[in-house]
Amino acid sequence: MHDVVFYVALVWLMGLLGVLVVVSARARSTLDVVLALDTLALVFVAVLGLFGAWRGVTGYLDAALVLALVSYVQTVAATRHHAVHKEEPR
Repeated sequence: MHDVVFYVALVWLMGLLGVLVVVSARARSTLDVVLALDTLALVFVAVLGLFGAWRGVTGYLDAALVLALVSYVQTVAATRHHAVHKEEPR
């Protein structure tokens, strides 16, 4: 039963990753790209956490934590940069 739940969650998260890649490629403004990439990183953190829990390897959970921290810093830096420069939509 646990394997079925794992595979359903993994397929769902992979589908979300595909959709978010398309959304980030088609985004019109800088803030839309930042939001899409932040959500993409969040879903990838969930994939790493799910895979780490399934395999029982703590290295995946460490990588998920580092990616979450880097994603947070990237989002804060990008929004501050945008607030300073007020870019026009592309």
